Amino acid sequence: MTRAVYTLEIPSEALAVSIKYSPVAAIISAVIYAVAVSVSNTLPSLILASIMPVTFLVMKRFPLSHLVSINVFNLVMILTLALTWPNLIDALIMGIIIALRVNMIVITFGTMVYPMGTSGIYAAMSSLHVPVKLRVLAILTLRGVNTLRESYETAINSVRLRAPRLHGIIRLKVFAYMTGTILLQSFLRSENMMKSVKCRGGFGGFIQAENERLSAGNVAMIAGFFAYGMSIAVMNYA
Repeated sequence: MTRAVYTLEIPSEALAVSIKYSPVAAIISAVIYAVAVSVSNTLPSLILASIMPVTFLVMKRFPLSHLVSINVFNLVMILTLALTWPNLIDALIMGIIIALRVNMIVITFGTMVYPMGTSGIYAAMSSLHVPVKLRVLAILTLRGVNTLRESYETAINSVRLRAPRLHGIIRLKVFAYMTGTILLQSFLRSENMMKSVKCRGGFGGFIQAENERLSAGNVAMIAGFFAYGMSIAVMNYA
């Protein structure tokens, strides 16, 4: 086990350089926006809610290519609704609305929250007085998901380089073997993470981030997002 893998903290100076805004303000603002988008189902409210994510895309703060895999699942969801909903037109409309919501929330969190990294998210949760155990579990879950994705990408690249012409049943067998191996390795890595937690004194043994005080600019940012979210809600129920 290495400290680079299992530590939850980085120096506050490095964190200040890596992001340009308060992690607390970013998370609160993103959650306010996500709640407002989740309750939107009318065309005016969806158009108003789409202004910010479209702006992020135009400014190239979020790669458009990252939406491809999300929208593949959206297409499956829309097809499932179309086959199970009593009315086909209503099913397509509902599926498109859900897909738009998902895309807008993913763009917002991918632009505002994900760049902060695990240390920024942990610092924000600490400032929001989230229980220590929940903080540590959230960070370990995030790191576990990222590690699982990296292992899967590495395995796929290895298979492509060593056997680029796999077809038929052999390809399915290789995929099944690869998936099983990755899941087993992830299970062992999770066990090592839990051992690391116990070796450091349990959930109370981690270094605690200092509570961050919101500046006037951060309060203004949260207030602006709150006003934006309220405007979306008003447009939805007007």
